[in-house]
Amino acid sequence: MSLVSGTLAFYGPGDTDWSAAKVNLPVAAGAWLMTDPQSRVEMRVGADSIDLSNDTQLNFAELRDQVMQIALTQGRLDLHLRRLKKDETAEIDLPYGRVLLLQPGVYDIDSGRPDQPTRITVFEGSARFVGGGIDTVVNAGDVLVLRGSDTLSAAAERAVPDDFVRWCRSHDYDEKRLAAPRHVAPAMTGYEELDAYGEWAAVPTYGEVWFPTSLPGGWAPYRDGRWVWIEPWGWNWVDDEPWGFAPCHYGRWARVDDRWAWVPGEFAPEPVYAPALVAFIPPPAIAVPVSVPVDAGPPVGWFPLAPGEIYWPAYTRNPVYIRNVNITNVNITKINTIIAAQPAAADPPPQVASQQFANRAAATVVPARVLVESSQVASAAVTVSPQVLRGAAVAITPPVLPRPAATARTAPALTSAPPSSPARHATPPAPGGAIAPTQPASSTAAPSTAPAATRPPGRPNFSQLAPAPLRGKSPAVGARSLSISAQR
Repeated sequence: MSLVSGTLAFYGPGDTDWSAAKVNLPVAAGAWLMTDPQSRVEMRVGADSIDLSNDTQLNFAELRDQVMQIALTQGRLDLHLRRLKKDETAEIDLPYGRVLLLQPGVYDIDSGRPDQPTRITVFEGSARFVGGGIDTVVNAGDVLVLRGSDTLSAAAERAVPDDFVRWCRSHDYDEKRLAAPRHVAPAMTGYEELDAYGEWAAVPTYGEVWFPTSLPGGWAPYRDGRWVWIEPWGWNWVDDEPWGFAPCHYGRWARVDDRWAWVPGEFAPEPVYAPALVAFIPPPAIAVPVSVPVDAGPPVGWFPLAPGEIYWPAYTRNPVYIRNVNITNVNITKINTIIAAQPAAADPPPQVASQQFANRAAATVVPARVLVESSQVASAAVTVSPQVLRGAAVAITPPVLPRPAATARTAPALTSAPPSSPARHATPPAPGGAIAPTQPASSTAAPSTAPAATRPPGRPNFSQLAPAPLRGKSPAVGARSLSISAQR
């Protein structure tokens, strides 16, 4: 989410209460979102844009390979569906029926209120409504107006943009004016932000890379932001930069001529999401004393993986997912050899655990409580010399820590040892349980093991949710966007 007007509430699988959605928050199947009476928001699902009007609540019922199913329980949304393959479905469920999107296009759907009808508007494309005894197609330029409850009556009108529709189009992006699609696939969530905040260049070692501009001194990837726990992945990095989604969930980072460069790697038509492409320095791997308060927990570090280094997830052992999430930046023969040795080999395999870890000296180190409480990282980072970091042991998967305070009502005490009770810390999903966002085909997807969607505990108390910070948007590349990045 790179900008929101007002406050957006989020309720994810496993959560116990609503929380405020922040910049670049990933959203998976089962998540609920609600805007306050003065809010407007836009989300990204790959190349698609979803805008929410004020006082709108929805649930991502399904968000995977070929299926996007949204339950709009109240309010209004605008959807710019840029791509829809023959084997893909996009569906909006309403209280009294469902809308099946038949073509790429621009759609506006208002669920209605007791005193107002349901309105299904098609500006571009075509849609089919089924429910309440009605089964009809809505063509471009038309509005289907529905009244009633169990049995509906229908009327047709011409589509006329209003203030909300104009707002949506003004904040949408124009793919034709972007350079990024020549370097990465438009299916990569968040790619549309790159042109305004950096520059592309070809370098001999890595091919096409992207350099972020206007960075503060001492900046490093995965430092300005925070960690959040989101099912089914576990710990996800949420970057503070408006461009921070794509470079933190796809590709690798490298130092090129004393500058940080994001390396997307080989072109992949359907990039595969990872919660954070990092390796960790767990407690007590840092060999020198680090000045942190005792009650803040032991120091924990992490750093970006470099090109050629394998990402080994904690939340799945699905071989197709592991191959596809690495294939852009790691030699395919190397990946296949390691995968073929599973499950007989150690976990993680020795070829993964003993990698070079070229970016280890650029690790960010914080007290463990910063992760547990999803606090801002940069202000809590402690200084550790590069020499010490180069000698620290590395863990491929995150350290075992209690669930964050957003989903656990009280934060347990933190020590360098795991909690004594298994219930005190989060357990990753069982092997095979990853969602592989925007995978190319169902045969390549790892099934979700996220808990079944449950309704949130009533309406959010927006007065107790901090509004998302307004982040400036560069107008350099057409209309800019507000984006929560929803993953399928």
